[in-house]
Amino acid sequence: MLPIISSRELQRILQALHSKEKDIEVSLDLGKTKTVVDLDKKGFLFNKKIISIPKIREEENSCYVLIKDNLEKVQFFAQDTNSLYKLVPTSYRPILQISGTSMHKKEFLERIEQDKLTGKVLDSGTGLGYSSIIAIQTAEEVITVEIDKNVTEVAKYNPYSEELFKNKKITRINGNIVQKITKFGDEEFNVIIFDAGTPRSSDDFFSLKNYQQAYRVLKRKGKLYHYLPKHQITKGRDFGGEAITRMQKAGFKVVDRKVEDSYVVMEKV
Repeated sequence: MLPIISSRELQRILQALHSKEKDIEVSLDLGKTKTVVDLDKKGFLFNKKIISIPKIREEENSCYVLIKDNLEKVQFFAQDTNSLYKLVPTSYRPILQISGTSMHKKEFLERIEQDKLTGKVLDSGTGLGYSSIIAIQTAEEVITVEIDKNVTEVAKYNPYSEELFKNKKITRINGNIVQKITKFGDEEFNVIIFDAGTPRSSDDFFSLKNYQQAYRVLKRKGKLYHYLPKHQITKGRDFGGEAITRMQKAGFKVVDRKVEDSYVVMEKV
């Protein structure tokens, strides 16, 4: 993958330049590894070329990818969705922001990892691929569906998404899960992961008919891990509870609901 560095690391380089240091240890893959780079008056050396440091605001929190010897921010506006996409560094895996909304579900991912999924898994809402990458560590196969091609473009720059594109046991599909799920066979999957965006941008994702399809393609005693956004919670609405009621109508039973962590685990009975 292309070298990628956080704005915080770039600020460290600028401080080292100001202190007239000769080299500095930084990460060129957002914390996965460390590399010592030589410093020049304008920046640092990479492949014997001087990489200039762009202007960075003190409070900035961005990722910069090295393309043709230039550092470019992993951020772009997409006309097709009228949204701004940005890769944001953290102390661990970077997160995706879409028009300022963070697509970060730490507790949901931790639950998937904790439960060590097995068999064939359907993952809807690929995002940066973290759910699929965690699932494939113990599962036999993962099919993951992402409706937004712009999200996939961001993932291509992310070192922590690399396995999404390289692991042959992960099959990536671009499309709407509401439509794609109808093409799968009855009881084809051992586990389903549902993680969409906001209700406004998710078509019929949270609908009864989609849950009925999920019930159809899931094996008996199979689990559905469903992230439930706190939509209109400030207005007193329990959007998650409404979605759970529809899942129950489709035939699922609640195994475990974590209201604060915004997810539920359902089982096909």
